[in-house]
Amino acid sequence: MALPLGSCATAKHGPIGFWSQQRYDKELRQHGPWPTYYDDAKHQPMALGRFRHGRYAGRWRYYAPDGTLERAEKFARKPYGLISITEYQAGGKKKRQGQARILDEPDGIHFFWFGEWKVFDAQGYQTAVEHYDQGKLRGTQLIHINLQGR
Repeated sequence: MALPLGSCATAKHGPIGFWSQQRYDKELRQHGPWPTYYDDAKHQPMALGRFRHGRYAGRWRYYAPDGTLERAEKFARKPYGLISITEYQAGGKKKRQGQARILDEPDGIHFFWFGEWKVFDAQGYQTAVEHYDQGKLRGTQLIHINLQGR
């Protein structure tokens, strides 16, 4: 006797199951790996990351259409909403590095930078530190560079 094999799907959300890359938990929140691509053949990634019950989790990487890495984010498990962010230049060297936070508040979701953000030049050397408070730039400290010591 053969058992019929079917797929678990909904008209709104498509396939749901372990074989699906973009899947949902039982409350229909995004869960598991969640890659997005620029092309239908899935050769040019736009963003690679994962969700844990509707929340961003772990490492996320965002790419330009030419395939170069633009930004990397690391989401802390606890406390939720703390993010370490690194932005990259076209050549692959760091452009900026710092922290951000996501707060889910009654009036909506708020995303903002905070603390010290390191700023790098085209060669990848740190040139400044920017200070953010609740997403507002409060000051910039330039770093003295010894050009002969490079």
